[in-house]
Amino acid sequence: MKIKSVLTLYKENNLELESTSSLIVDYLNSLAIIEDDSIQKKLLKEVIQKYVILEKKVDSLLKNTLPAKVAEDIKYEGQFAPRLYNCTILFSDFVGFTRLAERISGEVLIGILDKLFSDFDGIIARFKGTKIKTIGDSYMAVFGAPDEFEEHAVMAVRAGLALLKVVETFNRESDEEFQIRIGIHTGKVMAGVVGKERMQFDVFGDNVNVASRFESSGENGKINISEETYLQTRDFFKFEERGKIGLKNKESMKAYFVIKEL
Repeated sequence: MKIKSVLTLYKENNLELESTSSLIVDYLNSLAIIEDDSIQKKLLKEVIQKYVILEKKVDSLLKNTLPAKVAEDIKYEGQFAPRLYNCTILFSDFVGFTRLAERISGEVLIGILDKLFSDFDGIIARFKGTKIKTIGDSYMAVFGAPDEFEEHAVMAVRAGLALLKVVETFNRESDEEFQIRIGIHTGKVMAGVVGKERMQFDVFGDNVNVASRFESSGENGKINISEETYLQTRDFFKFEERGKIGLKNKESMKAYFVIKEL
């Protein structure tokens, strides 16, 4: 059966050509002028196979760069629309990192961070969270965005406890003295994708800043949480009430240390 030119097919069906498909269009139009049907079929099969392989590679790249839900929206809708989420934000930071950097070579230190952050990634995923980014020795994750679920605060605290355990185990096995501080806060954030050349899922808003302040106002080896997080998790964990604490550029807020899961 003779292949029509792609331009003809698009015109007949009132479709518009996208620039991203130009190479495939040119190739198929070249097939359309070949007289031998058997050659046409063979070449058409080859181009379809190559297109499927390319699509799988693009899918893999998107899903390695972005959360699965975000990647799906971009693939099928062309964008991920910014939206408001009620979620829980977790920040962690290694205390005394500068002193460690003076004692340990840069190559070794980066290797240690890579190992610990890889373990962190697995923990965040296990508790249904989404890694947002790392900045130096700081790690940020969110629970409840872009995948929404009710128990996001509980999962965030469980993840925090698991992070503490990973660092404790690493120190015991390596004779190192890494100290981690974790802050968690629950509230509404705006989430979306930023960047064109290098897309990144991120969350924005005052509640992100509050979560960061709870991390910096915490203590070594402890999880410092806000009252908003406490109210959603008090039936699941044992806490130490800290009273109101001062937060940089913020009003004082109630804070709690997480002791253990009940």
